[in-house]
Amino acid sequence: MHRKFIAAAMLLAFAVVAMAGPAMAQEEAKFKQFHSIVDYKFVAKYAKMPKPKNVMIIDSRPYKPKYVDGYIPTAESIPASQFDKMTDKLPKDKDALLVFYCGGLACPLSHKSAFAAEAMGYTNVKVYAAGFPDWKKHAPYYSIGLENLNARINEGGNYLLIDARPYKKFLGGAIPSAIGIPEKDFAAKRGMLPVDKVNTTLIYYCGGYACALSHKSAIMARSLGYKNVLVAEAGYPGWKEMFGAADTAVQAGEAEGAVDTAWFLKTIKENPDAILLIDVRDPEEYAAGHFPSAINMPVDMVEKKAKEIPTDKPIVFSCASGARAGEAFYLFMDLRPDAKDVYYLEATNSFGEDNSYEVHPNK
Repeated sequence: MHRKFIAAAMLLAFAVVAMAGPAMAQEEAKFKQFHSIVDYKFVAKYAKMPKPKNVMIIDSRPYKPKYVDGYIPTAESIPASQFDKMTDKLPKDKDALLVFYCGGLACPLSHKSAFAAEAMGYTNVKVYAAGFPDWKKHAPYYSIGLENLNARINEGGNYLLIDARPYKKFLGGAIPSAIGIPEKDFAAKRGMLPVDKVNTTLIYYCGGYACALSHKSAIMARSLGYKNVLVAEAGYPGWKEMFGAADTAVQAGEAEGAVDTAWFLKTIKENPDAILLIDVRDPEEYAAGHFPSAINMPVDMVEKKAKEIPTDKPIVFSCASGARAGEAFYLFMDLRPDAKDVYYLEATNSFGEDNSYEVHPNK
């Protein structure tokens, strides 16, 4: 009886192996690991700006939603499913270093693409098998696509978008909701960064894929202790191409120092963060109603804090009739003759308790 039981068990085991064998072989064939595997330290040597010559880091995951939601800095998107159609993106030099990655150790996409590249004659092909999850665990920052940035802007989440270009570039056009902190002025203007270093995401951008300023700023932000730092590598040129230009060039009005009223109204409605709007009325007047994006700083405070007022974007002073705004303008310009793009609203303004407003240009 005992021998019969053992024999039956052995037959059952053989049957299970026979059934599982083809499935296991099929799984192994589906995910054959590439022969040259590298780690985070290896990839980090090349995932930096300016980009090392004759090196290409390649994200084998789908472009949407994976790549646009986060990728290794400088990496190109060549999804494994589209590899045969996108081989023109690969370098012409077959000795160039190619580093493929995807979604981690269980992801076969990077291995599949690496074999395909090797079959094309590329001689220096590697796979970062631990992939993007490992990069996020160890790296100071990662990059995102503009589609992801646009979604964040529309959702109004807890982020701060920072233009790392020289401030004159910023004033000439910027991505909506951005503030300007030029990379060269990072140390001097770090006080503009949020106090919360854990829950606020910092997103840097600059002049496109060839621009290193946003990457340098991101690394400096991490050195200050900010935990969530991203770079939108496509920058303002990419934003203009994908979503259109944001016209932040100030249009002046007829009077000296006055801002064009129509331009002002359009800006505070469509892109209020493009200017620093300072309401110079008394606190009681401000509390009763004001432009939604305005901060309150009565004229005497403008005089006391003139040196502290940031000038990285256009400044517009406003009041109820244009008189105190004009006074603040001339006072500020006397104290800060170096400041550019400073204006006042020459108009009669009325406000509701809900911060609704009516603006009538003075003639």
